[in-house]
Amino acid sequence: MQAMRSQQHEGAEGGPGELFAAAVALHRQGRLQEAERRYVQVLQVLPGHPKILGNLAALYRQLGRLQEAASCCREALAETPDDPLLHLNLGAILEEEGDPAAAEACYRRTLELEPDDARALNNLGKVLQQRGRGEEGERCLRRALELAPDYPLALNNLGVVCGSQGRHDEALACFHRALELEPESINALYNVAGVCNCLNRREEAIAHLRRLLALQPEHAPAGHMLAALSGETTEAAPRDYVEETFDTYAGRFDRHLTEQLQYTVPQALQEIVAAVLGDGRQVERMLDLGCGTGLAGEAFRPMARQRHGVDISAGMLARAGAKNLYDLLEQEDIVVWLEHCRRRYDLIIATDVFVYIGRLDPIFAALDRCAAPGALLGFSIERCEEGQDYLLRPSGRYAQSSAYVERLAAEHGWTILTHRSHGIRREEGEWIAGDLYLLRR
Repeated sequence: MQAMRSQQHEGAEGGPGELFAAAVALHRQGRLQEAERRYVQVLQVLPGHPKILGNLAALYRQLGRLQEAASCCREALAETPDDPLLHLNLGAILEEEGDPAAAEACYRRTLELEPDDARALNNLGKVLQQRGRGEEGERCLRRALELAPDYPLALNNLGVVCGSQGRHDEALACFHRALELEPESINALYNVAGVCNCLNRREEAIAHLRRLLALQPEHAPAGHMLAALSGETTEAAPRDYVEETFDTYAGRFDRHLTEQLQYTVPQALQEIVAAVLGDGRQVERMLDLGCGTGLAGEAFRPMARQRHGVDISAGMLARAGAKNLYDLLEQEDIVVWLEHCRRRYDLIIATDVFVYIGRLDPIFAALDRCAAPGALLGFSIERCEEGQDYLLRPSGRYAQSSAYVERLAAEHGWTILTHRSHGIRREEGEWIAGDLYLLRR
């Protein structure tokens, strides 16, 4: 299932005064460069004016200049530290910068100043869900909806919380109500399709995805899921889909994967590698492809003197970095990273990574440049039937066949040391069948 999307957080722009009325008018017209010049001119006359700085922060946020936006908010708060709208906007900016802990603090400060601010409750609920504190987030969102029952953003975010806990009927009710209020909500359309997919209501899911794509044809995650549900097999999931899925999932990833999905691939693969290396032996340098939050890094930590990780998701890398497991962490698509790699690795692992890359030929070709002689390559796959190389499933994940892996290994100079069946994860009470491989260069 694709990750459900929380609705965008909300901010506020201060009221205009006579001195910057022209700038505000330009801002509202979308003439952002001209508006910026006028705001800056007014600040030269009224330096440190909090309302002007607040509007300029909103403009910079629209332009994607988040550091400048945050700086304007902080400068304004130095003048008016108890302005709840400035704290709300700063939280939204920090959330976009990828700092949910700091965003949470801003939203909490807003609520200290304005306890019944539905926007702050919505934003806080969303951040708490993303940080793995869904029950607390749900309380915030329900309070927001008590204050503003027809609040589509909060309805969407509450649906995300319910869906993440398997309460699909409640999630559907939230998304449907959000769509009644905002029929063209991209996030709600994407999310309701995801829940319909979970409930095996495929035709409904497809209809919602098609409606979404009619509104936003370039929406890569929706295109990926439409292909998956329509029986089309593509070569790999789009970067936007993978990056967004795991940025959203990062806060609750470890607990959900290990406790609810009973995921044990890193430990099982580590046992296979240890049996080949021998007790207590270490390699010099290990590469963890698609390292995520570092679950594999934890399992393999004793086996390598140097540990490097690469992942496409900034949110996952932040979690991995906090564990101090790796000597190097880098954010990039793994094929792109491998194609530019100048190091040689003695052990390369990829746990639950190839499920987002159907066609593995580019991976094996790119590994040629960074695998040391005699290197070990360990990975997991979801298994599909023989007779096809790979398959995109309705889950949005890929499965590969044993014959395909064996052919790639032979073509690229790898010997298969171990091939073992293993349940990849448990979904709807059933194990997803898969395989663990260990290859030697």
